[in-house]
Amino acid sequence: MEGDPVTLQADSEIHQDALMLWRFGDKGVLLAKIDIETNESSLNDADEGFKDRLQLNDQTGSLTIKNTRITDSGLYELQIRGSERLQRFLVSVSDAGLSSSVIAGIVVGVISVLLILIVCVIYYRRRISKLKGQMVEEKKETVMEGETLTLHAGLTGTLGDVTIQWCYETEDNLIAGISNGLIRTEEGADGRFRGKLKLDGQTRDLTISNIRTIHSGLYELKISSIARNTKYKRFIVTVNVKSLSVTAGGSVSLQTNCEIQSDDLILWTLGADNVLIVKKDSETTTVNERFRGRIRLGKKTASLTIRDITKTDSGHFKLQIINTKKTTFRRITVTVTDSTGNQASESETAVMLLSDDVDGENEQEETWSL
Repeated sequence: MEGDPVTLQADSEIHQDALMLWRFGDKGVLLAKIDIETNESSLNDADEGFKDRLQLNDQTGSLTIKNTRITDSGLYELQIRGSERLQRFLVSVSDAGLSSSVIAGIVVGVISVLLILIVCVIYYRRRISKLKGQMVEEKKETVMEGETLTLHAGLTGTLGDVTIQWCYETEDNLIAGISNGLIRTEEGADGRFRGKLKLDGQTRDLTISNIRTIHSGLYELKISSIARNTKYKRFIVTVNVKSLSVTAGGSVSLQTNCEIQSDDLILWTLGADNVLIVKKDSETTTVNERFRGRIRLGKKTASLTIRDITKTDSGHFKLQIINTKKTTFRRITVTVTDSTGNQASESETAVMLLSDDVDGENEQEETWSL
């Protein structure tokens, strides 16, 4: 009933790295966003249609619409990036009851609307005819966190006065472009693309280096010029986190393929709270007592080997290599289990390569025992 609140319940089984997007209507208007990994959420209620009437539950992801209106009727979608799930809700808001004067006004309004619709039909027929000349392609890309992803524009040769625009999620979030021969890249509305983008001036391909789960989502390429119809290409990108299972009591070796320098700051942390495992710079080394005597740190690549691993060591292992030029990031989910099955035995070392940047096998590396 109009005026009542309605709550759209999200699925309770949400992946901890998921990106949740609430959209409304045929145009997919973005209403709200929750990044489970970074624990960040935002409401897009600036539009007069939902102004000050949206409420988002950060814990469950559920969306509440207060003081509902008839215009709120329609299709609501919850897109869950990371688990690639989609929930749909069809909402119908009924009228609480109308007076005779209001009904008369509605009749007059309907007649006016019909006249407007006739004009709109004529306009949109012409518009649709024009849009048929536009080409829209859509591709899906799946990569692992820490890898480099290139989105191919599929353009060759000289394009003259063509303008290239790469956008993320929304048309007003421009992250790269070419106009009048000038190439530029942006950090994105929230800075998540800082230092990660490269736009090829010849192919117009967009490359994202050291990609992370927060870079999952919709990328749109717009190719426009005065002489030609505008063309679009869309890429739906999913970034997954590498995972590894190992038996309790065994060993795990996390290989990085990162070449470190003497003045680099190396940080290995565990879990959402970023519990410090080891910190090393040019002068000092700090080791968590929980891991002391059980870890080895690679002298050339900062690889991490953990011996006598326990179930409490399960979780997200994160590596940061920080210097004055950049920060290199690697991450993997390690699950320690009592099960034997197909898992590594207690006498074996499970090895995981966190980056595919270097071809060939890792050589035996000299390490520090900590």
